[in-house]
Amino acid sequence: MLSLGIDTSNYTTSAALADPEGQILEDNRVLLSVKPGERGLRQSDALFQHWKNLPGVLDPILEKYRGEIGSVTVSVRPRPVEGSYMPVFTAGQAAARMTASALGVPLYECSHQEGHLAAAALGSGLDLSSPFLFAHLSGGTLEIVRVSRGSFEIAAEGSDISYGQLLDRCAVMAGFPFPGGKYVDALAMERLEALRGGVSGAGGSAASAGRNPFARIYKGGRLNLSGLENQFEKLLGEGIPLPELCFFLMERIAESFRELADGICSGTGVSQVLLCGGVASSAFLREYLSDRPYFYGRPELCSDNAAGCALIAGRAPWL
Repeated sequence: MLSLGIDTSNYTTSAALADPEGQILEDNRVLLSVKPGERGLRQSDALFQHWKNLPGVLDPILEKYRGEIGSVTVSVRPRPVEGSYMPVFTAGQAAARMTASALGVPLYECSHQEGHLAAAALGSGLDLSSPFLFAHLSGGTLEIVRVSRGSFEIAAEGSDISYGQLLDRCAVMAGFPFPGGKYVDALAMERLEALRGGVSGAGGSAASAGRNPFARIYKGGRLNLSGLENQFEKLLGEGIPLPELCFFLMERIAESFRELADGICSGTGVSQVLLCGGVASSAFLREYLSDRPYFYGRPELCSDNAAGCALIAGRAPWL
C-alpha cells in the first residue's frame, strides 16, 4: 500500500505519496504568499493560507490513488523533542486526521525536522544505522544535530538568525521577492562561473575573487549572522555589483559552515554529515564544500516538502 504525507510548514503547503520501495509518486506543493517587500508571515496568516491550499495539494492525490493509500503520516511539530510547537502544523494535523479517518487507514505523526531528514537521506548513501550529523539549514533553522539510535541531540545551532533568514533578508534588500535565497545563490554562482577563467581555490572559491569585505562569522565555536545583514545593506549602498556581493556573502556562509561542521566531526568522532533544508539546495554551497565527503539530498527534496513524511510512513529508522 502507498503512504500519504502531509506537511504545513512556515512557507509551504505540501502533500506527497510514496510507495513501499521509497519511490515518490506524487509531490504537490504550494508556496505561501508573502506581500512584496515583506520578510515573512505571521503564524495566523500562514495558518489561514494552509487551509486554503490543502485541498489543492490533497485532492489530486486522493482522486487518483484513493483505494491504494494504506497510511497517512503528518508533521505535527518542528522538532522531535518535548515542547516543540508551532501553530502552522495544526492545519496539516487536522487535515491528516480527517483524511485517515475517511480512508479508514492508520495515522502516524512525525516532526517537520524528521521529514526533512528522510527526504534528504533518500538515495544519498547515508548509513542511517550508524551515528551521523544532520545539518538542518533552512529559513527558520540553523542546527546541526547528532543522530544515533534513539537520540536526537543538538550539537550546534545559530546564536541569532539562520542562514536562510540572512539570505532571504538580503534578497529582499536587493529587490527580490521573498523567499529570495535562490536568487542570491544564482548570482553567486554567476560570479563564480565568471571567475572560473582563473584558478579555483580551496573548496570551490576562486583565487581571483579578491578580498571578502564581509567579516568572518564563525568565532569561538559560535555563529553570529545578523551582522552580515547590516554589512550587506551598507555594501549594497556603496554600489558594489550585486553578483559580487552575493558571491562574497555565500562564501562567508559556506566557509563558516565548513569550519563549524569540521569542529563537530573532530570533537565527536562522527564522520557522516547529511545536509538538508532549503539552504542545502544551494549550488554555491555544494560547490564550495565539494572537498568534503558530505551527503546531500536531491535539491528538489531539500526545501520544505511532504515527501519525507510519506517516506517515514510511521517508521523512523534513526530512532
